[in-house]
Amino acid sequence: MVLRLLRVVNRAYAFVAFGLYMLAFGVAFLCVFTFPLGALALVILGVLSLAFVALGRDALQAIERWLSRRSMQQGRCPACRMGPMISDVMHGAWRCGGCLVCFESDGSELRPPDTDAIEMTAV
Repeated sequence: MVLRLLRVVNRAYAFVAFGLYMLAFGVAFLCVFTFPLGALALVILGVLSLAFVALGRDALQAIERWLSRRSMQQGRCPACRMGPMISDVMHGAWRCGGCLVCFESDGSELRPPDTDAIEMTAV
């Protein structure tokens, strides 16, 4: 349950952070005409908060990878919570027999290659 919630949070994290920055931009834009010092403060806070947003993203992804590794060691897929997990020793990856999602040995999910780009380069 925790892993599934963490996967959803990690997928939406960038969109939420972008939305908050756009909201701060809107407030700062309004403050330019009413309270210019407030706009300056929002810009400075926005720039300084970038480091914390990046550190938060890295921490959440590290926790997700750790929980994914633990789930794969128990033979369950981190994505669908089913299994079986099939180890590909040659490439160092794990693949779920049910949902066919692939994971690296460190727990991060492998994205499938873009088939349209492969077809265009083959032509």
